[in-house]
Amino acid sequence: MVTIDAMGTQTKIARTLRERGAHYVLCVKENHPKLLDSIRFAGVADPRGALAPVSTHETTNPGHGRTEIRRCIAYDATDRLYKGEEWKDVASFALIERARTVGDHASTERAYYLNSLPADAERIAKVIRSHWEIENRLHWCLDVQFNEDQSRVRSGYAANNLAVVRHIVMNLLRLNTTRKASIKSKRMLAATIDEYRAELLGV
Repeated sequence: MVTIDAMGTQTKIARTLRERGAHYVLCVKENHPKLLDSIRFAGVADPRGALAPVSTHETTNPGHGRTEIRRCIAYDATDRLYKGEEWKDVASFALIERARTVGDHASTERAYYLNSLPADAERIAKVIRSHWEIENRLHWCLDVQFNEDQSRVRSGYAANNLAVVRHIVMNLLRLNTTRKASIKSKRMLAATIDEYRAELLGV
């Protein structure tokens, strides 16, 4: 199962994944405007009439002073997609809606996905949720705590090697439970206290 943000939503990538036996869930944004519109308006204003979803799934997550409702609406009418035949084994498309309420403030976000999975809203919702858990837990943390996005290292294998080192450090800091502290604080402790650094490295 491969999930990719909009930058990787390409017909060649979809074909390669399916030819290698993988399923895909691809985010569709403004870099494919006609495809996006065909998904966005399939259930509303398509000339052939409104399209009924095959399945829907909704979860509610209250906590931390806010309530978030997530809805997934899945369709299997891939003939409604703009140039849908170009997407290898496309089987469904879906709308994800996130409605958040924090105090008196309410907001709604929508995202659209192209899938080789059947139009099973619950399964698609779980796959997409897993993608963002990884994005938020790993990539966001690497960017904020390690300034990974600001790195200008490009020569040879240096960028790959540094990425591996960052992942190792992140895992060591997370696995250590002897001190209750943020990743940033643990990094500072490891840089200034030899004993703690040795503890992290298992020396």
